Amino acid sequence: MDNIGIIINNIKDANGVILNKVKSKIKNTFPNSDILILHQFDHQDKKHIKNLSLLVVLGGDGTLLGVARDVLKYIKAPILGVNIGNLGFLSSVECDEIDIALSELKKGNYKIEPRMMLNCTIEGEEWFSSNALNDIVVAKGTLSRMVKYRIYVDNNYYASFKGDGVIVSTPTGSTAYSFSAGGPLIYPSLELISIVPICSHTPNVRPIILNANSSIDILAENLGETMYLTIDGQKSISLKKKTNVKITKSVVKCEIVVFNNKNYFSVLRKKILDTKKECEGD
Repeated sequence: MDNIGIIINNIKDANGVILNKVKSKIKNTFPNSDILILHQFDHQDKKHIKNLSLLVVLGGDGTLLGVARDVLKYIKAPILGVNIGNLGFLSSVECDEIDIALSELKKGNYKIEPRMMLNCTIEGEEWFSSNALNDIVVAKGTLSRMVKYRIYVDNNYYASFKGDGVIVSTPTGSTAYSFSAGGPLIYPSLELISIVPICSHTPNVRPIILNANSSIDILAENLGETMYLTIDGQKSISLKKKTNVKITKSVVKCEIVVFNNKNYFSVLRKKILDTKKECEGD
């Protein structure tokens, strides 16, 4: 590993203690590597960014989502997610496992798991484009009435329904908002797109799984109500009347380092499905 980049959520490490600790551990394991701290990645030397062998992301799921969405269009490097947040479902390891993780990296005991991402554009009075690792949501405002949604797949009319909104999700995002809205769990390395209605008042409209190469258009008949497009639950933009949201598979992929001793189902049980400990603590 010749060039290693580090991105950290500074809110979770205001004094830089974790950053310095991880940087020191990386240098001990890979003494010949150059370490680049990416605070303002878009202003860094492009040559160094493009030649990164690994991108270490220190934070929680939110930090990794932001990096995948906003950084990977500039940097093509696998991500080692180190959880210093709460849930950490997307992370490769917990913070106290960093020594083991670096040792396994040096031995080559890991694989790189590609995760598909989505891209959305807004066509209408304004233009907007963004990638997403988890999901893209079109939904009404908090106090708005129900909205009617029309959905087209590959320019073919699919369905209309009244409800609170619609979630278009990647397999990675199937454990996020989509899961809460009744969508299926999808193995993260698959390339599929799911469409899940939110609180549909049209009972026959159910979640649907599509080919990853599908093109999806969502038209919301908001009738003057407040409407929002939300990306990964982090970026939000207000939609105007008769706006078309187009969603396709992104050309950018998020590659995540996965260690041989980890398996998706054990992480799924521990982080998502096993609520026993949480209930015992209430």
